[in-house]
Parts: sequence; C-alpha cells; structure tokens
Amino acid sequence: MSFVQFLRVLSKNLKWLILFPVLIAILVYFLTGKLPREYQSATTVYTGIASGYGITSSEDAPRADYFSINNAFDNLLATVTARQTMEDVAVKLLAQHLLLEMPDPLILGEKSFAELKNTITDERALMVVPGNFAATVDKITKYKNSSTDNIVVKLLSDPKGHYSLGVISKNLTASRKSSSDFIDLTYKSDDPGVCLNTLKFITEVFIDKYKTLKGAETVNVLKWFEARLKDAAAELNNSENKLKDFGIRNKIINYYEQAKAVAIENETNETDYYKELMMYEASKRAVARLEDQLESREILLRNNAELNRLRKELGIAHEEYERAKIYSNSPEKVAKLATKVDALKQEIRLWVLQYYSLNNTIESVPMNVVLENWLKEVIAMDGSEARLQVYIDRRKEFDRKYNEFSPLNMQVSRLEREISVAERQYLEILHGYHLAKLRQQNIEMSNNLQVMDNPVFPTKPLASKRLLLVILSFLASFFFLLVYFIAKELLDSSIKNTARAEELTGLKIFSALPNRMSATNSLQIGRIENTLLDYAVSNLKIELENNPQTSTNYLITVISSREMEGKSYAAQKLAEKLYNLDYSVLYISNDDNMEDAETDDRRFRTLRYDITSRLFSAKTEENLLPEFSRVNRNSFNFIIVEIPAISINALPNQLIRNSRLSLLVVDARRSWTAADENIMKLFRKAAGEENKIMLWLNHVEPEDLENMVGAMPKAKKSQARPALKQEEVDADEETA
Repeated sequence: MSFVQFLRVLSKNLKWLILFPVLIAILVYFLTGKLPREYQSATTVYTGIASGYGITSSEDAPRADYFSINNAFDNLLATVTARQTMEDVAVKLLAQHLLLEMPDPLILGEKSFAELKNTITDERALMVVPGNFAATVDKITKYKNSSTDNIVVKLLSDPKGHYSLGVISKNLTASRKSSSDFIDLTYKSDDPGVCLNTLKFITEVFIDKYKTLKGAETVNVLKWFEARLKDAAAELNNSENKLKDFGIRNKIINYYEQAKAVAIENETNETDYYKELMMYEASKRAVARLEDQLESREILLRNNAELNRLRKELGIAHEEYERAKIYSNSPEKVAKLATKVDALKQEIRLWVLQYYSLNNTIESVPMNVVLENWLKEVIAMDGSEARLQVYIDRRKEFDRKYNEFSPLNMQVSRLEREISVAERQYLEILHGYHLAKLRQQNIEMSNNLQVMDNPVFPTKPLASKRLLLVILSFLASFFFLLVYFIAKELLDSSIKNTARAEELTGLKIFSALPNRMSATNSLQIGRIENTLLDYAVSNLKIELENNPQTSTNYLITVISSREMEGKSYAAQKLAEKLYNLDYSVLYISNDDNMEDAETDDRRFRTLRYDITSRLFSAKTEENLLPEFSRVNRNSFNFIIVEIPAISINALPNQLIRNSRLSLLVVDARRSWTAADENIMKLFRKAAGEENKIMLWLNHVEPEDLENMVGAMPKAKKSQARPALKQEEVDADEETA
C-alpha cells in the first residue's frame, strides 16, 4: 500500500477512527472508576553468583563466562517464581492471618480480615495451633493435601484473593540488577500489610529452596560415589585375598624375589658343579698316575677291605659335610662333620703308612711320598665325587622348582594385574568422591544468599493507572480499527478504479461514473458526473474521427455481463449528454421503468422493447420494435441500444456485429471473475473486428476518480486535498 492509499483510507474512515476510540476511552474511564489502590514493597538479595568466593576460587582461576552466570541467575529467578514457592508462601501467609484474633495494619487490614473471617469459619479450628506459627503451617499443609476440594485448595486456586497462586505470581516481579550479583524483588497488593509480609515470605522460602536444590545436586553425586567406592574397596580386597591365598597354597612370599633367588642359586650350583667336576677329573688322573708308580702295591691297596671301608666312610662323610654347607645347616653340625672328615682322612693316612714298608719306587722316589700323594689324591677324588653327587641332586631339585615356578608366573601376573586394575579404579572413584565433597562444601559456602535491603511497610499507594488505561484503550482501539480498515482495503478484491479495470479486463476505458451512494454532501457529484460524461463524449468523437463512415448515424450498443451493473443509467446519461450537445439521439432500452417519449424538437427519442426471440435474431435496431418503421433512423446522429445482461440472456450476435461501438458497463464495487472473462471471450467473437469494445466503469468511489477529473471539487476548498493530489501526482510520476 502506497502512502497516498494510506491517506485515502485514513480520510475515508476518519470519523470512525475518532468516534470509536473516544467511546472506548469513555467506557474504560467509567469502568475503572472503582479500581483498588495498590501498595508496593521491594527487597534486594545478594547472590554472589558472579563474584562470590568459594573453596575452589583462586587468584589464577579463570573467570566464569557470562553464559554460566546468566544460566545461574535464570535458575535462581525460576526458583523465585516456581509454583511450589508460590504455594509455600500462600500457606505461610494464610497461617499468619489465621493466627490473628483481630485486624493488624502491619499484617492484615480490616477489610481483608473481614473477608477472611467470612470465608473460613468452621475450618479455622482444624488448621490453627494458637501461638505456634510452624505448627499452624504444618496443619494447613496437611489439611490442603487431605483432599482436592477443601477451602485451602479453593483459596490457592481462586483467581482473586491474597492467597491465590496466580495473583501472587502476577504481582511479583523478580529481576537481576544490571550485571551485578543482586536481584530485586518487588510485590504489589491492595493491602500494605499483605504486601510487606508476602514479600518477606517469598524471600525466606526461595532462599531455603535454592540452597536445598543446590545441595541436592551434590548429595546424589556423593551417594553414588560412596556406593561405588564401597564396591571398589570390596573388589580390591577380594583381589588381594586371592593373591594371598595363592601365595599360601604355593608357599610364595614374594614370587619375583623367590624366582630370582632360585635362578641365582641354580647358576651358582652349576658353576660349582663344573668347578668340582674339573677338580674331580684332575684328582682322578693324579690317582691313576700315582697308581702306575705304585705298580703291584696298587693292587693290594685296591683289594684291601679295610681301606675300602675307610674310603667309603670318608665319601659318605664328605657328602654329608658338603650337603650341610650348601643347605646352610647349623654351624655346630657343619663343624662336627668337618671334624669327622678330617679324622677319617687321618685314619686312612696312618693305616696306609703302617701297612706298607718305607722304600723307593723305580723312579727312586721314596715310597712314603708316593703313598702320601696317592692318599691325598684319593681322598680329594672321593671328596669331589661326593660333592658332585650333591651338586647333581641340587640340579634335580632346581629342575623341580623350575617346573613348579614356571606355571605360577602367569597366575601371579594375572592376580597382580587384577589388583592393579581394582586399585586404580578405587583411587579414581576416591578422587571423584573427594572432588564431589569439595564441590559440596564450595556450594554451601558460595551460595550464601543474603538480604541486603529488607522490605519496608508501604505507607503510600502507587499512582492510579486510570489515566494510563484510558489512553491505552484509546490508542489500542484506534490502531485496531486502523489495522482493520487497512486490512479490509488490502484484502478487497473489487475492481475499484479504472487502472485496475483496464488491467483485469484488457479493455480501454471509455469513461466512468461516480458512486453516488457513498459520496458526502460536500462533494459536487453532479459536476463530477458531468465531467466524466464530457470525457465519454470526447472518447466518442475520437472514435468517429479515427473511424469515418458513410452512414449518417452511429450505432452504439451498451452491454453488461451481469444484471444491476447500472447500464440503463449510464446509457440514458450518455444519450442526454449527446442531446445537450445538439446531437439527435435515439435511445432504445428494455428497462421496465422507461416509457416511450420524444422531445418537442424530435431530436431525442426513447423507445422501449420487450425481450423476445426477435432480439436474438435482430440484425439491426429496426428489428427490435414493430413500430420502428415509423421512425426515420436517418434523422438521428446516434442510436444507442441497451442489451440485456449477457450472463442470463442469449447474445444478439448480428446486432452486436453491426454496431460501431460496444460499451461494457461494469460495477467497480464487485470482483472480476473467471465467468466474466469467459463472457468477454464470447462477446469478442460475436463483435468481430469492426465493432470496438470499450469499458465503462460504474459506481467508482470519488477518490478513485481523481486521475480522470483532477482534485475533487467541494463547496469549500480544503487544504488537505491539494496536498493529497500532489502526493498522487508525485507517485504517478515515480511509477511512470
């Protein structure tokens, strides 16, 4: 919508845009005459959310982001306005009022006290514990929860009243003060005492609830950690007990140390074994060499039973002695076995020296020296043999231990891995538990909400909103009505003006006629209509000049697609205008209200015809009336024939084709439909190329005719119309 159209809508409906809002404002003024006076009290609460200090706070800790802070404030304000908060406040307020024996201006005024006394009569005794506020609150709560249809439930759900949840929520305003740590709470009521105490209860209840909610966040977490910590400790103990039982069954104190000790001992045993084996081989070769020197005495020595007995005992003593040394027996036993070995060695030595005489060998070596050496080597060989046997037994024992320890390695690793996993899990859960405890303590310290400005008793009521309501009602009704008229204009699908008519129909405008029903007295409709008829005659003359003809008269058919389009009025006005311009005119119509008539100078004649079959077969106007033969058609410059509505009557094709100009009269107040388009297609086929069809728009609003007649003429000139006209001219120039 252009600005010009907006101004037209405004001026067209100006009286309604003024009258209706004024009436609404007057109505609101009288309806608000008995509005109750309201009192207001306020309080400020410090939260410490943005800049508060807690256990986890530090100088180097990153500052909280705005999103987290805003989220915390949103949670806090949601707690303030929560339904449960409102319900607790209403119950406490009711308990305070029921404990009153008489009105108290600081708690409940006389009017409100009387209303409460009339509302609660018999039930008061069931809910009140005299002198005990907390017990009274508990009894009211239990009474409220006892059923869904009791006086307390009704008071809380009542759309009016001091205890209504809706009223408390509506009259409460909670907001953060700029970007600070403070929140402002304000409450309004028609009773100053109720206003003060309601705000006190709201502050008290929401602080307790917020602390409880924040504490509950970590309580559930702590319970979960405690349960998981208990399970993890049991699992760890179970794993450790498995390893302990495994060590007891397999006689293991420290598997890795024991395995290491076995390996070291085995390696030492192998080293000692091979050393002893070398010593044994050396002694064996020495004995063989010495026996070669002793020759035949060697045989005697070998076959001597006593010597063999002593050697056998010495070998056994050597083996016992070596075992005692290796297996770390008591020092007394080792010393005793060493003494026994030395004694046997000495006994063998003495026996050999006494048994044989002292002489020389064949190498001139004294025999006693050879025997001494032989005895020494034999004793050494027997000792080595005994030690070798001990080492061999030790090797077998180590093999047995290896067979026992090898399978245990995987089991010990698995048990230790199980303990390690359980231990790590236990430590992780313990760490989480400590963090949760730390957060719980931090929340308790950082969420210490404090009331900075206590609510005060309001002594003066707020300014009345009566004037504001009157102004708002006037503006609201004005804009509502304006929007209605604008929407009506935008949604109006009627043809309205000549430009839209040409666009919809595809026909050139012949002329237009104003809507006389909607015109005001100030508009000179007659002058406008006369101007438009002059416009129509001008178009008609242009057609005569552009299309000259040999005949002396000019046949014009006036048609419409529907009834009640105003074609009779338009045709008659055109005929009268042509007559006034000194043309002779014959006007033929089927209008029932028209009678045959003729002027004194016989230059203007009207004839009426009936709709019969002759109309649809007529080729010229002569075929319409029987008496027409008495009229000399050549004596008329213009012959205007009105055709019935095409939508309900058959079309006289020949008559239409023989006419020079067809004027389609259309009502601007209606819409152009697909049916109209189909009728136009049919009419174009009937008219042919010789007959020109033009559009005559009827019932056009006067303001939509300014593009044809200029500024609307009035009895008194208006300053607004030239301005509107200038705006339209400017708009047309921009469009062009």
